[in-house]
Amino acid sequence: MSAAAVAPPPRRPFEETVRRRTLRNGARLFVLENRFNPTVALSGSLRAGRLYAPEDRRMIASIAAGELMKGTARRTKLELAEDLESRAASLSFSSDASDPVGVDVTGAALSRDTDLLIDTLAEVLRTPTFPRDELDKEKKRLVGAIRQQQEQTSMRAYEAAMRRIYPLAHPMHRLTGAERISRVESLDRADLEAFYRDRYGAASLAIVVVGDVDADRVLDRLEAGLEPWAAGPSTGIAAPPIPAPSPGEETVRMPDKANADVVLAVPANLARTDPEFLACSLANSALGQSSLTSRLGVRVRDTEGLTYGIHSSFSATHLPGPFVVSLTVKPQSRGQALAATLDEIHKYLSGGMTEKELAEEKSARIGRFKVDLGSNAGIAQALDAAIYYGFGVGYLDVFPQKVAAVAKAEADAAFSARVRPDAFTVVSAGTFPP
Repeated sequence: MSAAAVAPPPRRPFEETVRRRTLRNGARLFVLENRFNPTVALSGSLRAGRLYAPEDRRMIASIAAGELMKGTARRTKLELAEDLESRAASLSFSSDASDPVGVDVTGAALSRDTDLLIDTLAEVLRTPTFPRDELDKEKKRLVGAIRQQQEQTSMRAYEAAMRRIYPLAHPMHRLTGAERISRVESLDRADLEAFYRDRYGAASLAIVVVGDVDADRVLDRLEAGLEPWAAGPSTGIAAPPIPAPSPGEETVRMPDKANADVVLAVPANLARTDPEFLACSLANSALGQSSLTSRLGVRVRDTEGLTYGIHSSFSATHLPGPFVVSLTVKPQSRGQALAATLDEIHKYLSGGMTEKELAEEKSARIGRFKVDLGSNAGIAQALDAAIYYGFGVGYLDVFPQKVAAVAKAEADAAFSARVRPDAFTVVSAGTFPP
């Protein structure tokens, strides 16, 4: 039998195969039947991130999301965990500073336990109780985690940079460790309940289910569980203004650190929904996404041996975040490493990518995308992201072509319009000579 005779049939477009339903309260439901194995994956989002929390207590958003699974009107934390874990199922909610807008929902189960997963999702979203004893335990855990983070040179450098370039009212601003601990310790159950009442609701909810399931049955089950939930607040996103750059240098002195970290940061205007996002992110990939293969990695790490690791990135979600270059160095090498990094960025801006670099980055991006679609969880997450950013289900059908269509001139222009070395805030953290 020839290879052609056993090759799998081409995948039908997602636009044709994903079933969808919008409920009266605004919740959007998406189901894809994928019978490759007897599992089901769930991915979803709603808009209740730190953008919507009080300006001086942004952590309420992440804590509220994390506390959803700590108990409901019907079940305790232990009962929820036991019911899920006894079936090898999982469900989690999270929100962190990397995305100021959203709360992520992730779940998985065997197909035979799809009803358990869906019913638990609806129960947790609609009737969390935020038990006081569980919050007290979480507060102690968070205080310990913050104290540990404050011993990390990378964390201290990054937080200080974010304080310099973003004002307190901006969701990208980072409080000091002492400020965060103070706010965690003052947090009360009533604060979580108030935030939940103010920000949680079905209007911004999108749920994707992928797996060995019957689509109509799953949609009906989701509707039965989520239809009674109130629509909740407006789903709008009020993006704060992008601050002007604040170039300058700062040193965070920490005792007894063998290594130091340096962060170069500047506010950028790149959001995930920006038409130039793909072009700009491909350009960044060639510059510094990988310490092993990027321009910065080859020059500063491999050739000159001045850093243990170096990478660059844009923080681009619904809100534009910073462009950041971070590197780990020996304290005595800080000056040389910083000079080499800035020199390489200047060279990159003057000449842009090579056609070879662009071709390699395109191939890698498309390859990762296809690998991600090799599992139910990967498909669910990709669909969820496309829906979350308003691209629609069909975005997955055309994504490889969109990447392939990016031209060198487009990538160079998109990147150079957003990165100015003379605008960098540079923060170092570690043990340095006086």
